[in-house]
Amino acid sequence: MKLRSRRAFLGTRQGGHASLKRGHGMEFSDYRNYEPGDDPRHIDWSVYARSERLYLKLFQEEQDLSVMIILDSSASMVTPATDGKWERARDIALSLAYIALIQQDRVSVSVPGYLHTPFFSGAGGIHNLSGMLQKLSISGVVDFERGVQQAISRIRFPGVAVFISDFLMPFEELERLFNLLRAKNLDISAIQVLGPNDLNPLEGEEQVVAIDSENGDQVQLQLTPEVREDYSYLLQEHNQHLCEFLHQSRISYLLAHSQEELGAFVVDKLSTMALLK
Repeated sequence: MKLRSRRAFLGTRQGGHASLKRGHGMEFSDYRNYEPGDDPRHIDWSVYARSERLYLKLFQEEQDLSVMIILDSSASMVTPATDGKWERARDIALSLAYIALIQQDRVSVSVPGYLHTPFFSGAGGIHNLSGMLQKLSISGVVDFERGVQQAISRIRFPGVAVFISDFLMPFEELERLFNLLRAKNLDISAIQVLGPNDLNPLEGEEQVVAIDSENGDQVQLQLTPEVREDYSYLLQEHNQHLCEFLHQSRISYLLAHSQEELGAFVVDKLSTMALLK
């Protein structure tokens, strides 16, 4: 399994991805006129024999890829703790990071409000990333959008961005966040992590006090079958709106359930994304 980009980007060194840089790689790209000082070994003599003009063969070089993984640090990712959404999002991030690192790409992980790692390369970098993420204790961040802005301000070379979140926030906010990433000319993928209580809240309970994990607002609810049906409809509508926006924006999408076995998810589902081959 390898991580890939749907577009070519400039890298920082030789790697395994088609680059915007033209030189003397393996895959033919174009010709240009020979100029004094050019290496005559790259002249296409068969073209010269037909036209009596000197042309250099240009090839598409292969370079490394910059990969940024953004993990949602908002309160809904850790509420309720038994759903394990944050832990699953973290483990998916580390799985992707490992795949990228073993193919010598550069990987950074950002947890807005908590952590912005440097870019690591080489398989050994997974130990650094894992140690940093395992030590984090997430309780929510006040200004998530500002944290994302800080994360992408560190990008020097456009590449791949993977946004992992439950995406349970107002759609207008989601649109702004994705547009921030799009403005950086990134190849973006979105992975939505939902837990049991997102899909079927407080199963078996009837009278509850609902607390907004993002702003603390409270409301008393009686979870009748009608209320649960309304909730399911609203969640489905929200996700449909999200998926339509992502499709129009050429952002690949995948839904993950927090209670799925990680290995099976990586092999059976993650491998189906355009992000991997």
